Amino acid sequence: MAAPGNSKGRAPRILLTNDDGPPEPGHSPFIYAFAEELARSGWEVKVVVPSSQRSWVSKAYLISQETTGQYYYPRGPDGTQGERTDLPRPLKEGEHVEWILLDGTPATCSNIALHSLYPPGSFDLVITGPNHGQNASTAFALSSGTLGAAMSAAISGVPSIALSWGLMTGYRPPGKDLISAAATASCKVVKRLYELGFGEGENKAQVYSVNVPLMPSILDPSPEVQWTTMALTSYERLFKSISEAPGPHEDEGGPSALPLGANGSAEVKEGDEDRLKIHVDHLTRPLKFVFEPDLTALLNPPASSLKEGTDTHALLGGAISITPIKTAFAAADIPASANVAQTGLKWRL
Repeated sequence: MAAPGNSKGRAPRILLTNDDGPPEPGHSPFIYAFAEELARSGWEVKVVVPSSQRSWVSKAYLISQETTGQYYYPRGPDGTQGERTDLPRPLKEGEHVEWILLDGTPATCSNIALHSLYPPGSFDLVITGPNHGQNASTAFALSSGTLGAAMSAAISGVPSIALSWGLMTGYRPPGKDLISAAATASCKVVKRLYELGFGEGENKAQVYSVNVPLMPSILDPSPEVQWTTMALTSYERLFKSISEAPGPHEDEGGPSALPLGANGSAEVKEGDEDRLKIHVDHLTRPLKFVFEPDLTALLNPPASSLKEGTDTHALLGGAISITPIKTAFAAADIPASANVAQTGLKWRL
């Protein structure tokens, strides 16, 4: 597949970053295969990624932390046998690319690459990913470092594509055939979106969020692609307490854990017992939690909850979803009870 040329007759220059870090089985198994496929397609690619796994950090910057970096020279069939150095060096036998690893967030990598590592105007497009897992729906997208890095680049004026490869039920871990097909399909999508552009006017897209399902449908030479909107979703518990096991009397919910009734005394409603035992923990043990989210409802939603035209509906149906988004929070309606029609938009306390 030939890379599209621009007005100057050259291949587009791509900055590739992610939130999963350098090639590593289990954490970041996709970026090397995708970067290699981009290069084979004739695109000019520079890779700047976090030095370790940085998922679920959205568009965060660690402003009190000094960001350091190293150079990485991938080797081997999956890029995991590379060498890290503090300073750049000539390529050795078996090496053909030089990457940069930064001890920062995905958004940090995006910003430093665009403004500090390379001259202004060095890139025509930023691609973030492929994420190790889907980023369909708002709950995932708003938490995603992959989307965060793309948003960071778009705020800097560089159009961006956030690419995520969904780990689908029944196909985990994905085989090499699915990974290869996803890389090929993703490059075709990137090429097509670059050719289409991002639109014009105030409501033009600044980021395309692309979700690719790692399932047999992607093996089709011409897999289905859908323009979508982002499904509105939510999550519940993300963190789990890892306090020491309770003492002889700490496993019983006490009055301090209970909601107060009208007379000021604690009251227990039927079915609350287990909830109360959880919420009393912070009163009897040191505060200690680990990130251990329960995402069952997000990853395997009931079919009845899927809305046609959304990214989640397309992805779970085996199609590639493309969602155009802007670097902005969605505006919401003023409450009807504010009676703006009569009082106007201005008011005083």
